[in-house]
Amino acid sequence: MLLKILVSGLLIAFGEIINGNIRVRVLHRKLGKRRAKIISFFSGVALIFTISWITLPWIAPRGYSHFFMVGFIWLSIMLCTDIYFGKYVFKLKWNKIVDDFNPMKGNLLGLGMVLLFFSPAIVFSFQ
Repeated sequence: MLLKILVSGLLIAFGEIINGNIRVRVLHRKLGKRRAKIISFFSGVALIFTISWITLPWIAPRGYSHFFMVGFIWLSIMLCTDIYFGKYVFKLKWNKIVDDFNPMKGNLLGLGMVLLFFSPAIVFSFQ
């Protein structure tokens, strides 16, 4: 089960990297930074819930404790991915990385992480 959780978590991370690239390379120029973040947030949430919907039967968790374990592992993968890319690929300072999680500054990444954590349980309740 752990390998399946890791594979699906990496699939989510890969999809979110593509989502972020589209936001920065296309949507920022066409719609502005604020609108691009909002659209990217909703497309990212749709991506997370779609991958959850497809992979949860394959992972086969056996109850809400397993759903929260899946969500925690996916959250850990995404946090590590976001921090790694921010710090070492884009060479951002720590305060900029932390600000990306702050909804008070117009950033929706923190809210997305909360939804990522709960997505397995939410998807299960609809399946």
